[in-house]
Amino acid sequence: MMMTVNISCEQDVIKNPKATIEINKDKLNINESLQIVFTGEADQVVIFTGDDMHNYDLRKESNTGFVVDKNVFTYSYATPGTYKVVCIASTYGDAAVNLQFDTCAVVITVIDDQTEIDRLSCPQILYDEVFAERLANDNWIMRLPRKVRYNNLTPSIALSQRLKFYVQSDSTQFFINGNAFESTKKYDLSSTVNIDVKSHFGTVRPYTLHTLYYPEFESFKMLGVNGKLKRTEFDYSSFELEITLPNGTDVSHVIPEFKTYAATDKIYINDVEQISTVTAVDFTHNVTYKIVSFLAGNSDIQAIGTVKIKIIYQ
Repeated sequence: MMMTVNISCEQDVIKNPKATIEINKDKLNINESLQIVFTGEADQVVIFTGDDMHNYDLRKESNTGFVVDKNVFTYSYATPGTYKVVCIASTYGDAAVNLQFDTCAVVITVIDDQTEIDRLSCPQILYDEVFAERLANDNWIMRLPRKVRYNNLTPSIALSQRLKFYVQSDSTQFFINGNAFESTKKYDLSSTVNIDVKSHFGTVRPYTLHTLYYPEFESFKMLGVNGKLKRTEFDYSSFELEITLPNGTDVSHVIPEFKTYAATDKIYINDVEQISTVTAVDFTHNVTYKIVSFLAGNSDIQAIGTVKIKIIYQ
């Protein structure tokens, strides 16, 4: 007897794709993140961001999109312009047959309004390693060493220096004291420098740059013996001062004589102010001086140097 078996083959049901997206903004700055949230229905989502090599209208000319494997896709643009963002949502059956597509698009505007200074340096001091510190209200302070230790030499550092700006846009323009910035020009940093930053979009943002030397002792004498200041190659604010004394010298109550380069400098040991030829110090313990320089007229803008005293007996 032959048995007949009926087998029912149920064909895959393919859902209709739905391409819908939401963006966090339609106008943004260069290098600012655009957030695209896919809210539709799809087995696969591809986003064409509209910029170079990702233009949907040029997809037959090797322009490609980004396959999105999560609901949120972020992107940033390096060039200002108007871009059409296209989303392609697709669904398909087994073996990727019976593909179905749906698309949607939004237009965004990208502007170059970069006026933010990320970093500011004096590039000719050794290996471009001396950077200004950003303070409040778009003020910057550049702290320079008077001298640097380099290849057993101690060249002096002038207050006439080149400047280098680190920003996120090549189109940003700089003006120093009202004149166009020149990267090869040395600027006088002995007084406040006014910096105007102008974006490609036209926004102008003012900054001020103040400069101080790291303070140090110009001279230091203990018991009639002059000390010798030693510099480190790695920390321009830290010094060691060597003084050679005879064996057995009593240094428990010594009144040193010292001088810094600026008469307004303040000198401290453990937050106690020290006065030359007045304040007695016990040098039987480790002693480190803190010297504080101030910007004239603004004591909140400071440069601090530390000097460790090293006594050598012989």
